[in-house]
This record gives sequence, structure tokens and C-alpha cells, in this order.
Amino acid sequence: MNNDKKLYQLLNQVKINTLDYEETSLSDQEKDELFQSVKGKLNNESSNPTKVSNRKRPILLIAATLFLAFLGLQTPVGQRVQASASSFLENFRYTITDALGIEERTTDDTSIAVDQVQTIGDAEIKVEDILIFDDLLLINILADLGESLEDYHFGGIENKTLSINGQAVTGSMSSYGRTVSENDAIHNRILIVDLDEDFSMTDNYTIDITLEDLFIIDMKDNAKRDERVTPVEGKATFSVDTTRDELQKHTNKYSIDQELSTDLYDYSINNLNTHPLFSFIEITSDNWTDIPFEVIEIRGEDNRGNELIFTGHSYTYDGAENHYTGRLALSEEESDITSEQLLESEELHLQFYSAEFPEDVGTLDFASYGEPITIELNQ
Repeated sequence: MNNDKKLYQLLNQVKINTLDYEETSLSDQEKDELFQSVKGKLNNESSNPTKVSNRKRPILLIAATLFLAFLGLQTPVGQRVQASASSFLENFRYTITDALGIEERTTDDTSIAVDQVQTIGDAEIKVEDILIFDDLLLINILADLGESLEDYHFGGIENKTLSINGQAVTGSMSSYGRTVSENDAIHNRILIVDLDEDFSMTDNYTIDITLEDLFIIDMKDNAKRDERVTPVEGKATFSVDTTRDELQKHTNKYSIDQELSTDLYDYSINNLNTHPLFSFIEITSDNWTDIPFEVIEIRGEDNRGNELIFTGHSYTYDGAENHYTGRLALSEEESDITSEQLLESEELHLQFYSAEFPEDVGTLDFASYGEPITIELNQ
């Protein structure tokens, strides 16, 4: 595979303008004879290295590569070489919209396109796009392992470091994702980073991302599911220059500032963040222990009578010690409107609900707590 990569790198260095040359038709037999002839000469030079000087060898290789490239314009063999010479991920699209599992939006530029591809070992890795709120950064990452893992599972990225304007980000960092290609070779990870106030107040951003080593999990034996297969080793770096205005072009924040207590915990409902891709309500608690676990939701309707429900989501939770920071995201499956359509609402009338998670299998018994919440939008 390493030799193949060297050939593809050499092909990428060769600049060919096919319009400068006269087109010549060859029969299939002539194509095969020419191809085998050049292939034989390359093999002969490889087996007799002393017959060709170091000065002449690159010229011979480039001449042979040029020949194979021209031949490739007319042969299936060459077409496969050309296709392999370029990165598959460069043309593969799986945006944050896809990763969040939502329908396409009509709003343009809902995220910042990055579209940068690097390699980690024999795998390719790509940062597709990013999205930022006041204190939340989403980085959409793709990894192409080249083949299906079958009885193994792509665990993710071993080491991730992030800096903004040269300053390391030390906030909470987590990720989730799925397999996104038909051949099970390409995997998605959404990296979720909590930003502190220093970063949220910045106007210009240079975001540097370093990703190191991919790890694989053995899924054949349940006893080994916590063990990692030999990782794919290597480091890839990405850099994005943008502005706060570009990152937050379609975001809005509305203060709620309500305190309430359930039978188990005390909560602060802080803000509503809206965006065409997804909207969420920020909630914190300083006496949260996760045992017993409490399921919380916020339900209601907008001024047009559309029913809404904000629920917990796998990418919206961070808990540390007795402090809970949660983000209840608008559930488009359970609501009458999408997050993009929510931007057209003038008012939201909401109510907080909670239910203790049952010890045995059963239904959740929700009860309402606190005062009704009214949020005026677009005022």
C-alpha cells in the first residue's frame, strides 16, 4: 500500500494538459502491449539498480508515469489509477446537517466549511465543517479507514487538542458519531467543545485542531469490548481562520433566568439558543448526583399553536462532580416545526417537566415544576 501511495503522489506531481497533444486511437491489443512494455522496463530497472544512475532514475520514473497517465486516459487500468490518485474524502460530503440527523435547511451558510483532508497512518481524516455558539463549538470530522471493520468497531480519535488564537482550549471535550458510508469504511465524529468566556468574547478566530491516533475496538468478544486493537498511529493538523460574525451568523440567544426545584434536584434554566440547524435550552444544577437519575423535558407551543418539546440529547450533556450542565435540544421528530421554522415564531410558551427514571422497565411519570415560561423572539 505504501508503494501505491508513492505512485499516486508522483502522479499528483505530474501536470498534464491533454489539449496540447493530438489524440491517437489504440486497439485494446496495442494498449496492452504498450502497458506491459513499460511495466517490464520498470520491473527491470528495479531488479538492476546499478545500471541506472541516481540522476537518471527520477527522469525514467516520471517518463514512465507520464506514459501510464496518457495511456490511462484510454484504458480501464489507467482510470483506476487516476481515481485512486485523488482522495475519496475530498469529494465525499457529510455535513453537520447530516451528522445531526436533520433534514436539509433552506438557510445558506449555516456552518463554516473547512473541507481539509490529511492522513493518519493508512487512514484519511477530514474536517468537514464547524459551528459555534457562545460557549459551544461543534467540529464535524470524517475518517476513511479504507475498508469495512467487520467484527471491529471504530472507537474514535485517541488524542485531540484544540487552540484558538494560540491559546489552548481546556474546557470539556467529548464526541459521538456513526458509520456513514455504504461500505462501512467512512466514520463520522462530532467533536463537542465547551468554550469559556475568553473564547466566546473573541472577534477573530484562528482555530487549530490536532488529531492523533485512531483506535479500534474488538467487537467479537464481549469480554474484550473495553480492549483496544492496535491503533492507527499518526498525527493530523488543521487550521481554520474565520470571524465570530461568520461563525454566529444565524445564532440567537434569549435569556430565561428561572430557578426551580423538583422532588430531587434544584435547577437553573438559563438561556434559549436558536439556530437553523438546531436549537437548545441551557440548564444547570449544583446539587445533581445522577443517582437517582432524573429525566427532564421542556414542553409547550409557539404563538402559532405549534407544539414543541425540548429533550436531552447524547451530544448535549456534561456532568462533573455535583455540577450538571445540560442542553435540552428541540426534538424535531416530536415537535410540529423544525429548528429553522422556529426562527419564524414570535413567542414561546413553555413548561418544565421531570420524571425519576424507574428502577424497573416502565413508563416515565412526568410532573410539571416551576412557573410557565414565556420567551419573546425576534423583538
